[in-house]
Amino acid sequence: MTDDNSAILLVEDEPLIRLFLAELLEEAGFRVLEAAHATEALTILNSGLRVDVLLTDVDMPYGPDGYELSRTVNQLWPETEILVMSGRRWPCDGDLPPGAAFLAKPCPNEAIVLHVRSAAGRAQAAVGARSAPSWTSDCTGTVVPFPKTA
Repeated sequence: MTDDNSAILLVEDEPLIRLFLAELLEEAGFRVLEAAHATEALTILNSGLRVDVLLTDVDMPYGPDGYELSRTVNQLWPETEILVMSGRRWPCDGDLPPGAAFLAKPCPNEAIVLHVRSAAGRAQAAVGARSAPSWTSDCTGTVVPFPKTA
C-alpha cells in the first residue's frame, strides 16, 4: 500500500486489460482513473483533476495514439509522470517526451507496480518541492550576524 494516495490515469482500449491493470494498481494503494482512449484521457485531464502518473498503451482507436497523448500531457501537464506500454510498437526517436519511460508488454505485475510507484514518488516529490517555502531574499548573500544578548 502507498500512503500518498497518488492518482494514476490508466489509458487502455482493451477492457479486460484495463480492468486487470486498474485492480492491480488499486490493490497497490493507488487511486485509478480509467480511460478507453486518448480523447477520454484528455477530457479527464482537462477537468482539473490532479493526475500524478499517466500509464498509457500505444495503440488505441479514436484519435491520438499513446505516444501523441504522452507528448501532449508532457506539454500541458509537465508535472505528470508518464509511462507508456506496448507489446507491438517500440518507441522511435521523438516518440517519447523527455522523462517518460517505456514498458514492453507483457510486463510482470510487480514491475508495473514498481514503475508506477517510482513515477508517483517523483510526482509527489515535485509537488512537495513546489509547495515548500521559498527562502529567497533581496540580499547579496552576505551573512549578517545577530548581536549577542546577555
